[in-house]
Amino acid sequence: MSRANRLLSALSLLIAVMFCTDLHAAALGTDVLDAADGMRDPIDFSIEVQFVQDYQWATISRERNTFSDTEPDMLNQNEFEIKDVKNILNINGRIGMYHDLEFHFNLPVHLKDSSEAYMSSHFRNKFWGGGFSLETLAEKGRPSLLADSVFGYAGWETTHKGFGDMLIGFTYGILSNDRDPDRPNFNVTFDLELPTGSENNPGMGPTAINPQRGKSSSGVGEKLVSFIFRTDLSMRFNVVEPYFGISYKVPVSTGGHISDPRQEGGLKLGTEIVAFEKLPQNSTEPLWKVAFDLGMIFNLYGRGQDFNEITDALAWRKDLDTVEAWPVDPRSYQVDGEPQNIFYEYSSRPPDYELPINGRYAHIQGKFGFYTIFYHYLMLKTQVLAGHRTEHFLSLPSKLDADTLRPADKDGYNTQINEIGARVKLQKSFTLAWNVSLSLLY
Repeated sequence: MSRANRLLSALSLLIAVMFCTDLHAAALGTDVLDAADGMRDPIDFSIEVQFVQDYQWATISRERNTFSDTEPDMLNQNEFEIKDVKNILNINGRIGMYHDLEFHFNLPVHLKDSSEAYMSSHFRNKFWGGGFSLETLAEKGRPSLLADSVFGYAGWETTHKGFGDMLIGFTYGILSNDRDPDRPNFNVTFDLELPTGSENNPGMGPTAINPQRGKSSSGVGEKLVSFIFRTDLSMRFNVVEPYFGISYKVPVSTGGHISDPRQEGGLKLGTEIVAFEKLPQNSTEPLWKVAFDLGMIFNLYGRGQDFNEITDALAWRKDLDTVEAWPVDPRSYQVDGEPQNIFYEYSSRPPDYELPINGRYAHIQGKFGFYTIFYHYLMLKTQVLAGHRTEHFLSLPSKLDADTLRPADKDGYNTQINEIGARVKLQKSFTLAWNVSLSLLY
């Protein structure tokens, strides 16, 4: 047999497997654990341990008025480069309650969420000459966020860890391809996210070996109660099962740092492709299964407060909020031999620390996944996701003056960074995440 004939035979066999095999198990995204279905399926439950590692590389920039006749009046000046890494262990459980009704929970454990920031190369070369220096900030070129004392350090390393906010909820299968092969799988989910995590308390102080570099460490809890609605739809066509889902999240503050939380909406679409599946007689729960998942995820974030890339850096002077006279910063420059106070005050009052207002943005991701089920009781799953967060402001005013259209609230840290010409942005974001999990099924 020639090479062309062998290739044609293999291709014909692949097409036959993909489009002529009668398979019926639901995709992971629309599979509902149930109970009380008689002898065939008296009860279902599963427990999953999942490890997630999530990266982000991005640039922090600030608006700059040029007052120039030869270039635009408003430019974005790159000031800091950041790298965020999250290491999360998720414990997920699902229990079948009744016909097509499941209860589920998620308990996240943040092993270490780290963030590193450095001045952009333009300033870093001026400040350190590409190397390490203990010279005062004023003796070298500085980003405006340092020159204006918005940030107190030429870079920082932050760590957040601990138990995250727990999620519990129910999913009900309104339509089921198991019950009626001619209908799709259609589920609705209601989740409640509870403020059980150790609180995220922004702060920053100098590192032991470099007083120009800051550090901080605290928890990850947001102190919010969030109501989440989700619906998912899929339809099986032999070994291909396209799926679609939407979600909406409404958080409510419970007295933490976030007083004006932002809402979130999500959309996902993709398809699951089954490479191999073996079902027991008169059952839709696979004994063996190998499947791939290709999809896109779109998350939209509204305007509001959140812990973002600069909340720790802004907190470098938070402990001085209650003192009447702030001490002189020893790193400040001197005029005629006298140290100058570089702290920012309004009306001779120390500002109150508060989280900045984030602008609206979208997080767009593509994903590739794979999972396999071993003898019905074990499932191994892994995913890789790559994406981009659209450019957005990290500091906006909570309200504007109706006459001047300038920030109405002139007190607090954000006064320096929420006015046109001084706002802080996140740009050039690239995200990469992967996860792996092992589940026990019954």
